[in-house]
Amino acid sequence: MLSVENLTVRSGDFELKDVTLFLEQGQCGVVVGPSGAGKSTLLETIVGLRKAEKGRIILNGREITDLPPENRGIAFVPQDYALFPHLTARGNILLAPKLLKMPKDKLVKRFDFLCGLLGLRELLDRRPKQLSGGERQRVALARALMLDPQLLLLDEPFAARAPQMRPSVRRSIRQIFRTLKTTVLIVTHDLWDAAALGDKVFVLENGRVIQSGSWSEIITNPQSDFIAEFVGINRFTGEVVRRDGRTFLRVRGNLLPIQTDLPTGTVASLKFFPSQVELVPPTAEAWRGRVDEVMNLGDRVQLVISVADSLPARIEAPSPCHYEIGDEVTFIVKGSVLPLKEV
Repeated sequence: MLSVENLTVRSGDFELKDVTLFLEQGQCGVVVGPSGAGKSTLLETIVGLRKAEKGRIILNGREITDLPPENRGIAFVPQDYALFPHLTARGNILLAPKLLKMPKDKLVKRFDFLCGLLGLRELLDRRPKQLSGGERQRVALARALMLDPQLLLLDEPFAARAPQMRPSVRRSIRQIFRTLKTTVLIVTHDLWDAAALGDKVFVLENGRVIQSGSWSEIITNPQSDFIAEFVGINRFTGEVVRRDGRTFLRVRGNLLPIQTDLPTGTVASLKFFPSQVELVPPTAEAWRGRVDEVMNLGDRVQLVISVADSLPARIEAPSPCHYEIGDEVTFIVKGSVLPLKEV
C-alpha cells in the first residue's frame, strides 16, 4: 500500500540515505530511533513537505514522489497538532472538507461518525485553549481523518502525554485504527509505542533503516549492537576462544566466559535479556563487573554493569536491592551464542 524505495533526502549536514520501507493496507508501521536519526525528516518527505533527492514514494500503486502535499492522499498530524486557535473544534474538523467542497451528505455522515468514534460530541463548540492535551489530539485526528486519507502520518503522537496516560491512549488509538482499517505510519523515540502499535517496526539510525520487521523479530534477533542497546538487550560480538579447557568470547580484548559448542575462531554474538542472568558468588564461570547505575523499577532493579572495565551490560536484580554504584558484582549469563551470520 505504501512503498518507499531508496529514498535520499538532504537537510543541511544531515542525510536520509537509501531508506526503503513497505506497508500493507491497514497496517500500522512505526519508525523508531533516537533523536536526530531522521524520523521527522522521513515523515515530512512522505507527506511532501521536503523534496527527495532520489528514490520513489508509491501510494496505492500511484507514484507521489513529486506531487504537492494536497494531491498525495495523505493526512499528517504533527506533534503539536497544529489546530487553528481561533476556530472551535467543529471549525477545525470541518475546515478542509468545506474548502474542498465535500458533498454535504458525505460531510455530515463522516463528521457524525468520527465525532462518535472519537468521543468529541460534547467538545465541538470549544476552542483549542479550552481543551486538554488528549482532547486536542482527538480533534486533530478527526480533522486528519475527515477526508478519508489513504495514509495517516503521526509525528511523536504521545510525546506530550503524561507517562501514566500513555498505555490507555495507545489502546484507544489502536482500536480507532482497527475500526477504520486505516494505514498508519508513526514516528517515535518511545519503544513502548513500537511494541504496542507496530505491525511493522523500522529502526532508524543516522538516516538509515538498519532493521525492519515485527517488534518480536527485532527484540529477539537484533541485527546490530546499536539496536540491541537501543531496545534494552545485551549483545556482545566477538571471537570464540578456548583456554585451559574453558570457553570464552573475546570482545575487544576481554575474555567473557560462555557455554557453546561453536568451533574456536568462530565470530559469534552472545545475546541476553537483563533477566537472563543469575547473581552468584565469585566463580570461574561468572562474569565480573562494577555497578555504574542503579534503576529501581518497583518489583525489580536494573543494574548497568561495566564488564571488564569497558563493556556495559544491563542485568536485573531482585527488589529490594542492596547494590550501590561502584560495588563489584558477579553473575552467570544464560543467553544464546550464535554465529554472527545467523544473528
